[in-house]
Amino acid sequence: MSFFLFLSVALKAQDITTNIDSTSVSKKSIAIGDISEESEELGQKVLKLEGILDRSSQIAEIDSIVKATAPEILSLVDSAFLQRDDVTLRDLKVRKVTWNNYKQVLSEYQDIVKGRSEEISKVINDLFYDLNRWENTKSEFAERNESKDMAESFDKAIIALNNMMKSAHARLDSVFVTQKKITELVLVVDEEISHIEFAENQRRKDYFVIDNPPIWKGSKKIMAEDSIKTESLSSYSLIINGLRQNKNQFMDFFNLNIKIVILQIAFLILLLSFLIIANKKWKRNIIDLQNHIEIQANTVLENPLLTALSVGVLVSAFFYNSMVPAYAEFHIIIVLLATVLLLPKLTDKKFSPFLWLLFLVYLLNTFEAFIGVKANLVRWLLIIDALLLSVSLYIGLKIVKSNPEKFPHIVKLFGFIGKLFMVLLIVSIVANIIGMVALSNYITKSVITSLSFGVVTYLAVKVFTSIFILIFKFRKSSNIQTLTALVEGTHQRIRPLLNFIGFLFWLFFTLSGFELYDFIINWYSDLIAMEWRVGEMTISLGGVLAFLGIFIITLMISKIAAALFQDEWMVNVLPRGISPAISLVLRIVVIGIGLYAGLTAAGVDLSNLGFMLGALGVGIGFGLQNVVLNFVSGLILAFERPINLGDAIEVDMEMGVVTNIGVRSSNIRAYTGAEVIIPNGDLISKKVVNWTLSNRNRRSKIPMKTSPAADPELVIELFNKIASEHPNTTSDPPPKTYFYGYGPDGNLNFALLYWTTFSDTLKTDSQIALQIFKALKEAGIQAPAPVRRIITDS
Repeated sequence: MSFFLFLSVALKAQDITTNIDSTSVSKKSIAIGDISEESEELGQKVLKLEGILDRSSQIAEIDSIVKATAPEILSLVDSAFLQRDDVTLRDLKVRKVTWNNYKQVLSEYQDIVKGRSEEISKVINDLFYDLNRWENTKSEFAERNESKDMAESFDKAIIALNNMMKSAHARLDSVFVTQKKITELVLVVDEEISHIEFAENQRRKDYFVIDNPPIWKGSKKIMAEDSIKTESLSSYSLIINGLRQNKNQFMDFFNLNIKIVILQIAFLILLLSFLIIANKKWKRNIIDLQNHIEIQANTVLENPLLTALSVGVLVSAFFYNSMVPAYAEFHIIIVLLATVLLLPKLTDKKFSPFLWLLFLVYLLNTFEAFIGVKANLVRWLLIIDALLLSVSLYIGLKIVKSNPEKFPHIVKLFGFIGKLFMVLLIVSIVANIIGMVALSNYITKSVITSLSFGVVTYLAVKVFTSIFILIFKFRKSSNIQTLTALVEGTHQRIRPLLNFIGFLFWLFFTLSGFELYDFIINWYSDLIAMEWRVGEMTISLGGVLAFLGIFIITLMISKIAAALFQDEWMVNVLPRGISPAISLVLRIVVIGIGLYAGLTAAGVDLSNLGFMLGALGVGIGFGLQNVVLNFVSGLILAFERPINLGDAIEVDMEMGVVTNIGVRSSNIRAYTGAEVIIPNGDLISKKVVNWTLSNRNRRSKIPMKTSPAADPELVIELFNKIASEHPNTTSDPPPKTYFYGYGPDGNLNFALLYWTTFSDTLKTDSQIALQIFKALKEAGIQAPAPVRRIITDS
């Protein structure tokens, strides 16, 4: 660093003693007046870049790990293993999980090495840029015959930059070597995974062949789904070997993912603690349960352990990238057992037999996979599974049909799915009897998976709905009306949304259980790859479908958002006027983003649409002035909020209640019942009378006349008393009656003024007028009699 300091001082002295000419300096060189400052910055930059280049310990560690892991990975490559007849889909799944774990670790290493290579490449680019500038500056100074000391200082700076450049290239080369090793291993892993997937597809083709003799003839073959090698062992030995093998797989996976296991346990403890604390707070603050949703939330809180095990284990299972079958089955057993115990408490206790039979069948089916027994025994166990599932479905269908109010939203779906699965189970039994054991096993396992995840997902939706209720109920700032609106909103909007999400999850698990998910994804990928060429333009089916899908989903989301924020419960919860404003702006933003995303997904180059959009803007300016005016007026209404949903307004000789504030126009329901559509531009440019903008109070006036013989003070006192005692009038300001003297016909004129809410005006006016009539009659005050004076000419 001494030469940078020397260079800085020498250049400052040079600035004092030398007149700097006005010769222009190249853009890639340094101006004479800036050299001092640039040299100081270069010294700081060199220190910073050296620090960046020295951070290579992590790469060295990764390189050593890769060297140690490479022989282990290569030793697992066994092409003969996949060709063996005794290798089952379960064995392939275990092997695939092992390779996926390696791939995940190697992908993490790849990301680290890639980031390091990009970091070093940026350093090299910076060094190259600085080196080029200093070399150009040296050349220009040499042409001017500047001092030799300056030239030597430039040489030292250039040499230092060159040395750093060499060091950076050396670092980058070492990173590339490590990156190459990781890439080679990733290619090996990807190749093995593709081989395993090919082997899985080959075994799935065997579902529709007769792989065993009819059941009445017996069989000596081992079932294709067994996880035990084809050896002549006793049933007890098969059971012991199967359990030992699955136990080893379980423990190996557990030890390999110990960090995720700790995270999962911590998550379950936090969830359980939250439920216990919420239960105590609920019992202390919530006295009356007003509807079935609150009753459901109360049941969830009263069973914190079952709730944590059912939903917590289900959610935390997604912490893992993939699981070996034994570990996944352990999670499913825990979740399913908690569901069997908790779901009847939330629905109907008569539903328990269906759940217990389903749980028993799942245990039997898992045990079959563990022990890998001979074909005849497995075939009989599969028949027992199918019969028990049929009985459980019959019980479940009967209970749901007889109590539809306790199983809302799933009555029709469960009825259809239950009957379909019963038909499939009959097919499974028949296939087993005639010798298509692989098909029978496939159908039975798929039905068990779909039903198990169906009941678990149904319970999860109920629990998450209850959590929303807890969040709303424990809000300290909410009043009773707001809480009621929030609970109602949860029932009307949030719960159907959670039901839809739950249905998508169940559909995913069902398709995966029937081994159709990958097939559908591959078919869709092949479909969207189709292209047509029209002139110089390429039309992709995937792009068209992506545009239509994104745009349709965008419209659906905008409609849902609009409906959500315009609901009465949301209007009551949010500050006045905020809900419709959010609804309008959200619709515009969502549709705009959806249109942009759809065009981008379709492959449209938006950068080439500038001229077209400019021309379109001119056309809009001339031809669609009113549309644009109303659109902008809608934005002004959203942000300025001169009118809100539910306001009573009067505009352009029309009076009514605002029912919708749209992008182009707004709707008013007139008091005659007509729906009036008013352009937003009229609401901005014309006079609008809003009777309920800041508050809903309105002054009402009832004119009255009495006979000339009445006592005005008595009448005023009587009128004030009647209005003050009415429940719909306000006490501040109090009702007042004014006496206007004699009218043209000789009667006494009075006017009663009082304040009431806008919605109660007509009813209150009528009731007070009737009470005044009765009170005047009881007080003996005569009504005004018309006086007619007839003048005749004599």
